[in-house]
Amino acid sequence: MAKEYCRDSFFSTTHIANLPKQFSFNKGKKTLMIDYATTDQLHIFKKMINDAANRGDNVGIDEYHEDYVANFLFDMSEIFQATDPSTGHIEAVMFIQFCFYQRALDSRSATVHIIRSSDIDNIIYAELASLMGDFAQALDIGYTQICVHVAFSMTDLYLELRKQGFVTVALFPEWVELAGIGVDDSALMVKQLRTSNRKLKSKEEILKATNDKFTPEGVHSTYFSSGCVPVPILPITATTKQGFKFTFRNARIEEDEMMYKMLSDAANEGDGYAIDELPTLNFFRMAYLAGSAAVIMEDVATKAVAGAMIFLKSLQGRRATSSIVGTSVILKKEYRSSGLNNLGRAIGIIVLRSMGFKKEFSITFSTNYAAIKATKRFQLQTIGIFPNGAYQRGRGWVDLVYALGSLEDEVGMLSKLGFEHLASSNKKQAVGSKL
Repeated sequence: MAKEYCRDSFFSTTHIANLPKQFSFNKGKKTLMIDYATTDQLHIFKKMINDAANRGDNVGIDEYHEDYVANFLFDMSEIFQATDPSTGHIEAVMFIQFCFYQRALDSRSATVHIIRSSDIDNIIYAELASLMGDFAQALDIGYTQICVHVAFSMTDLYLELRKQGFVTVALFPEWVELAGIGVDDSALMVKQLRTSNRKLKSKEEILKATNDKFTPEGVHSTYFSSGCVPVPILPITATTKQGFKFTFRNARIEEDEMMYKMLSDAANEGDGYAIDELPTLNFFRMAYLAGSAAVIMEDVATKAVAGAMIFLKSLQGRRATSSIVGTSVILKKEYRSSGLNNLGRAIGIIVLRSMGFKKEFSITFSTNYAAIKATKRFQLQTIGIFPNGAYQRGRGWVDLVYALGSLEDEVGMLSKLGFEHLASSNKKQAVGSKL
């Protein structure tokens, strides 16, 4: 029976030519045979991941947890292995994966993960990362840059990656937990692969890839079996500074299509969302709603839906036990001058604190000045700028601004918004409501 190669299940159709092939590293001091990995070797890679985590070798103790490995790392990566030709031992495994730090399905950015044995030094690690850049550029996905994550305590590895052309675009505080070190910051480093203009994928290509991955069967077994996570402290009714009263309640499962239309309409208008960020309803259900909390903002006077908030556990963190949340908010245009933005933020703080979240991670278009100002007003601090992270209608490729804020001081945050009275009147104990 023929072995099955480990291939990206999302967009890739190109097979890297001329593999297996020997490559020389560290000025000829090390020779490795590079080839595609095969599915019968996945158990070996899992052991290598566990060994690297136990050594604290740029792998968090719970970074590559079972759900992530099965559903994202193994299934949505091109996987390569580096073997010592003299011994036949696998010395490193390299993953080229769709980058979760961007806001585009038609991805220009790939994340490279490298898991090494103790025989691979920092120089070879960095050279392998650069080689994966060559491989990523050869794929038909259209990658123009690659990213690597480096625990900030690993100074020597960081410097070797710098020599290979990687530059730091963001520094995430307390982002990974290493054995022997504890909780550490993590640098996101990017290397540009090409500068020529890149053709966008067609709508048909996006839809095909999305429909192949997010099937109706998967939606029914995952989303419709459980829906969104309910927030026990809801509903809450409160009034804006302008005197408009709104009720914040848990979204019903049949309201998913309405929320999707609100967000996709904003994307079509170039209003804060990428053109391919929400390609289908089934994608929205699985990527945004399944396992997340969704809140409807309802006008008390008219009973009309004024907007929605979605709170989802951040995929960007390098810790399975991360208490970091990402927030997606959409308001209908007719309510944007009602004060609902600030009130929604206040209720969002209460909801997130009740669910046990401690930090909020935000990814905003560099062209959306109003949203960037709002993140500062909401006490999120800019921690990096990611190049070419989304394609915005009417603007083209734009950078992304990363911001991170603490949710610990609930009363203080509500006071600055002018809603400190909500902290005492609506603070109830939530049980079993974590995303």
